Amino acid sequence: MSNRKLTKFPVIAEDGTEYRVSISEKHDEWDGRHAICRLYVRRKRFGFRKLATYIYRHSRGTYNAYNPDFIELARVFYEDYRDNTLEKRLAELERRSQAQRKSAAIDAFQAWDGRL
Repeated sequence: MSNRKLTKFPVIAEDGTEYRVSISEKHDEWDGRHAICRLYVRRKRFGFRKLATYIYRHSRGTYNAYNPDFIELARVFYEDYRDNTLEKRLAELERRSQAQRKSAAIDAFQAWDGRL
């Protein structure tokens, strides 16, 4: 297997956002066979901004080095990116809501007149 690099633009998500997907196949004596996937979004002025980089190893099941399906790999990569960012956003919202509840409890305690 030779080292290959594939690039596709535009890859259009269901919300209409256009991405650029880059997939590089690597064969290393120490790490084995793997695919490095990178996701980019177009900048307002020029070029692209990298959003994510994932490595899919041959032995893990998503990437088959001997019979690769690059379209399916790009779909799985985008779903992994979307799920990961969604989990981070939900965790951040939960953290913020906990901080707001705690702040409201502190304000209520300070406004309390002290009567039981």
